[in-house]
Amino acid sequence: MKLTKFPIIIVFGDNVATEESDNFNSEVWRVAKRRAKQFVETVNRHGDDAQLLDLPEIGIYGNTHATFSDLNNLQIADLLEKFLHEKGLDG
Repeated sequence: MKLTKFPIIIVFGDNVATEESDNFNSEVWRVAKRRAKQFVETVNRHGDDAQLLDLPEIGIYGNTHATFSDLNNLQIADLLEKFLHEKGLDG
């Protein structure tokens, strides 16, 4: 319940597998994204302040798991800054 008391955002870039794979790295990220969705759904069922930001779903491509170091990191920072502002956490 403590996790429902503050806003949470989880960011995923692209190239995350959607089907099971024998490739360990692909499987790690596929499962992590699925678990992240379940986590967000659970938190929101109990407090409604978590979101999964799936960059390809909003038209942003080319990101790895380290969005802060990708070439479009300022674009991603703008999205996170917007989230913080909407939650009153940018002061």
